[in-house]
Amino acid sequence: MEKQYICGGTKYTFGYGTISLPVSIEVLPPVLEIENYRLLLKSSFHISLVCIGKIIEKFDISIPDFENLLIKDFCEFTQRNDVSLVCYSGEFRFATQNERKSVVLMAEMSNLNGFFDTINQKYELSVETPPTHVTLYTFQPDLGIFITDSKELKQLTKVIDNPIKTLKFCSN
Repeated sequence: MEKQYICGGTKYTFGYGTISLPVSIEVLPPVLEIENYRLLLKSSFHISLVCIGKIIEKFDISIPDFENLLIKDFCEFTQRNDVSLVCYSGEFRFATQNERKSVVLMAEMSNLNGFFDTINQKYELSVETPPTHVTLYTFQPDLGIFITDSKELKQLTKVIDNPIKTLKFCSN
């Protein structure tokens, strides 16, 4: 299944059970060596905003057509509240899950907390706003790791020194 634009525009995409914001990052080296692993630059970049498939799985949701309902809720929310990249924090993390390895850059988003407040109230859930990030490098070509809450961030990742000195961050 390919990612498709949603909400009647070209800002947000949906695919693989996830609403995402495609982003562009320029001038990155094609390969990164981290902890004796040779990681490859991803072919495209996005920030996962709402991992609907993971929400359904974690909360054992049986609401009919929940995926489409959440997409509709997101589109309605973003008509009044711009969910956008504010900046990259400068915090890099090395993520590992079984054979998968990746390097992610943490990101600050506008208004995403408000969307999760809205759906938590509407559906009586307690979904945490995800730790937003962009996966830059992966061990297997383009195979990232889902990091959907603070528990997974703590379990699957560790902070690493900035491996890419050319990027600009929030404080720059």
